[in-house]
Amino acid sequence: MAEYKSQIWRINVREQTLKHEPIPETWRRLGGRGLLARILVDEVDAMCDPLGAGNKLIFAPGLLVGHMLSSTDRISIGGKSPLTGGVKEANAGGRTGYHMAFMGIHALIIEDLPKDDGYWVLHLSLNGAKWEKADYITGLGVYDTAPKLLEKYGDKVAIALIGPGGEMRMKSAGIQNIDKDRIPSRIGAATRRGDGLEGIEGDRVRSGRWAETCHRESRSV
Repeated sequence: MAEYKSQIWRINVREQTLKHEPIPETWRRLGGRGLLARILVDEVDAMCDPLGAGNKLIFAPGLLVGHMLSSTDRISIGGKSPLTGGVKEANAGGRTGYHMAFMGIHALIIEDLPKDDGYWVLHLSLNGAKWEKADYITGLGVYDTAPKLLEKYGDKVAIALIGPGGEMRMKSAGIQNIDKDRIPSRIGAATRRGDGLEGIEGDRVRSGRWAETCHRESRSV
């Protein structure tokens, strides 16, 4: 199995760009909620608008993800909470953290706001980031959205997505991750804000629907 150097993956949704960055020394020994909190302290203004451009959506796999130990393939998702105004970290299982770890993603940081209205699928792989319009899944619940994404991207991807609650930017909206049975049953609740991307990786495709897809074999999210 190929090995990939662990890095920080940084997405800017306004410019629709992906940057790979070395892991800062103070982040290197952290994972999950500890890493998420450290990134927020280092990079996010405590007084920022949780639904504004200054906040960030962070995905941080735990340090034991991928070690084939029971119940360790967990991921922390969060940012400044629009519900409480404080740091919010939601922990979930499913495929997302596992696939990100195999891709060498120490943390995924999603920044800024989209230029235009609309919803997007953000697909990440070792070949880079690909953005696709998500009109065909806008308004659908997560149980209707996941099969459509699996049909398009293949059944070996990991998916993290929002539903109508995220599209409406509801303050208690969450992010759903698919499990080993390809069902979006693993929720990271009340995470950052109610914006959305449909699929795996995405986010702040803010007026967007975020869908992230991770593929262990093709190494994609």
